[in-house]
Amino acid sequence: MIDDVIRYSRIFRSMPVDVSEELRGWSWSSPPLAPPYPVKLAVSDITNEFCESGRFIYLRYVEKAPEQLQPKLARGKFIHDVIAEASRIAKMIIYSGEIGGFRDRFIEYGGEAYSKLSLENVVEGSREIFNLLWSYAADIFSSSLAKAKARSPYLSVDSIAALTVPGISEYPVDGTLVGLTKTIRIDNLIPPSIIVEYKTREYQPIYEVGLAAYALAYESQYETPVNYAILVNVRIDEKRGDIKYYEKPVAISDNLRQKFIDLRDSLAKIVDDQLDPGKPGQCHPDCPYIKICKTA
Repeated sequence: MIDDVIRYSRIFRSMPVDVSEELRGWSWSSPPLAPPYPVKLAVSDITNEFCESGRFIYLRYVEKAPEQLQPKLARGKFIHDVIAEASRIAKMIIYSGEIGGFRDRFIEYGGEAYSKLSLENVVEGSREIFNLLWSYAADIFSSSLAKAKARSPYLSVDSIAALTVPGISEYPVDGTLVGLTKTIRIDNLIPPSIIVEYKTREYQPIYEVGLAAYALAYESQYETPVNYAILVNVRIDEKRGDIKYYEKPVAISDNLRQKFIDLRDSLAKIVDDQLDPGKPGQCHPDCPYIKICKTA
């Protein structure tokens, strides 16, 4: 909702942050930001909390071992996909020009959306999770649409869509200048440049480093400063029919930016040297390589 953009801006004003010029994304060609290795990593490589030794990266890029998506990760992917699809459907209905009975139409599209997403994601309790998220989205978008329409009878369809669903889901950014892959995707980008990432697992400090990765990539491509981002923890209890969102505003400080650089360089070195760093002291049960790693 557009009200969230205003609320976020007010929060950010109370979180002043100074960022060094050499740690801005547009300084990608100079140390310390310049990538020392040709390897391009995904943001998920940088922020994985599965493997302290980095063997996760060795198995993925050097051994090219097949991944096995663990149940918690599959559940998280499904929730991400539903959120993105809800935004797409809401915009599609608005752009069709037939916004009368918006909520009913949105709910009707839910059947088709679930069929598609459940085929792509095999998740226990997927129907209950989907229904909770879809109903919540229907309420939020319907309320936001009503407020947009009340502003003026002369708003264009484009303006109504922007006011109702201000964010851009799965926003693609070229991360190659800062050592990341060519098309990294921000969960939600809210104009002018608010990065929003959804998480379905317990909060981990490494998630904030991921926000720094997206901010640096965005700055490198658009040469526009990104000082803040939002982590949204989505907690769903499908058995109790409960859904909660917990927001954490994050200042993209020098400290976070430097942590990203250090992790990027140490992980890229593993791939470039093609040397197995060895198993960590303890394997995380949700690691997609846990079966391979334990037998290798």
